[in-house]
Amino acid sequence: MTGCGEEVAGRSTGSSEGQGAAGTTGGPTADLATRARSFGAVADTYDRGRPGWPAEAIAWLLGPEPLDVLDLGAGTGKLTAALLAAGHRVTALEPSAGMREVLTARAPAATVLDGRAEEVPLAEGSVDAVVAGSAFHWFDREPTLDEIGRVLRPPGVFGLLGNRYDTSIDWQRRLRKVSSAGEIYRAGHWPSQDELRERFGEVEDRSIAHRMEVDPAMLRDYLSSLSWVATMDDAERERHLAAIDKFWANEPELRGRERATQIWRSDVRRSRGVRT
Repeated sequence: MTGCGEEVAGRSTGSSEGQGAAGTTGGPTADLATRARSFGAVADTYDRGRPGWPAEAIAWLLGPEPLDVLDLGAGTGKLTAALLAAGHRVTALEPSAGMREVLTARAPAATVLDGRAEEVPLAEGSVDAVVAGSAFHWFDREPTLDEIGRVLRPPGVFGLLGNRYDTSIDWQRRLRKVSSAGEIYRAGHWPSQDELRERFGEVEDRSIAHRMEVDPAMLRDYLSSLSWVATMDDAERERHLAAIDKFWANEPELRGRERATQIWRSDVRRSRGVRT
């Protein structure tokens, strides 16, 4: 596991984006600030197309006892909702007003705040755990890690989570090529285990499979929610998305079906025992 978040690097405003283990050698040309601002306009599309998070991943990351958890770059609240379902008390930090609107509707039990990962509006030692689901690659790394260390209450847990296609499934591997997802992978979106061990006593990785029922419209929504697609002009975006419709119509494992089961893998990096 090299570090998850399937998008090209570094948004300082930090909202959820991307798939899993990452990397690119080319990719989108829109500048980062433009791509960062694209999320609010596609919040509903993002919410329809993105996968959620398996309960097994939350349990492994945080354990069985209820904790005070900060969800950084919470997006439309899919991770927030999973944390709440597991019994945790959640503060969700999200800079996009459009994303916060969906987040608040989905997870009314959470405390939802407008803010950035680099300047968390919480007191020192105020939470037991900090998590970031497919979001960390948008943050300014060192200030964010400093803030995480500041707000964590020892012993403290920091969790990085990322979803990615399971490309051991033949049609999903072919879909990744058709959708150009391979162009937006780049290693190093997450701090390495060695980097994190400078700040935490224990760092471990785990990958957990989960399922999502999809149809062609949901695949289009997923692709539409990626910032490099959201910032295309209308004609270019439609050409890109039309390839998804053609793929579904011609792919032997999908042709003639209304829905299919898509297998995702949630990669999780758990850091415990914050160094003070």
